[in-house]
Amino acid sequence: MVTLLLSSCSTSQQRSTRLTILLKRLRATFGRGIALSWFSSYLADRKQHVRCGGKSSSITDVVYGVPQPQRSVLGPILFIIYTAALAPILSDHCLSLHQYADDSQIYGSCPPAATSSLSTDISLAVDSVSNWMRSNHLQLNAEKTDVIWFASARWQSQLPRCPITVAGASVEPVTVVRDLGVYIDSDLGAATHLSRCFAALQQLRHLRCHVTNDCLQSLVASLVYSRLDYGNLVFVGLLASAYL
Repeated sequence: MVTLLLSSCSTSQQRSTRLTILLKRLRATFGRGIALSWFSSYLADRKQHVRCGGKSSSITDVVYGVPQPQRSVLGPILFIIYTAALAPILSDHCLSLHQYADDSQIYGSCPPAATSSLSTDISLAVDSVSNWMRSNHLQLNAEKTDVIWFASARWQSQLPRCPITVAGASVEPVTVVRDLGVYIDSDLGAATHLSRCFAALQQLRHLRCHVTNDCLQSLVASLVYSRLDYGNLVFVGLLASAYL
């Protein structure tokens, strides 16, 4: 799996170009009806100001980013619509794509003897993605790109250790990645994720004598239980020894 972080360029001219591209893609999705008018009004010609204690700053144009009133969820959705063309590009390389906001994961599978071929396919696929991004006024953040090989404990020693070229940069394979807040080990276990929960318990141990039981329970619930409950579906089927 390759985890890519996509980011947008920052000049107002490039933002205007991206907005034009996005509206064209929305037109292809929604047509020319009222929905497109809503998005056009939401995205274009926006202004902002800061109000504090009855006083307001001067009004300025919004030239960067996307509007985020009241923690809007439209930003990630619109970004995925903007980058929807990545899926068929990767399909041409016989790879799969998963996206969440500006994080994209490229997946591929192969027998242990074919890892070299898959590495080459991934490098070529990422080059295609990088070229597409440049033509659409985006850039690939190679410094925040991770490469990880998944295999059972039996095959861990045969996993490739050589780096993969990502957008001209050499990326070394890692043994654990963080995906949407969940730490995933290369053996598809949960040792890293659970160890972080244990580390939180150790920190709370030093507070036991200084806080009430109710306060301690609240801290455990917020710092430990929350990490176990979040994304707990990925823990299904783990060996009992993982929890000991």
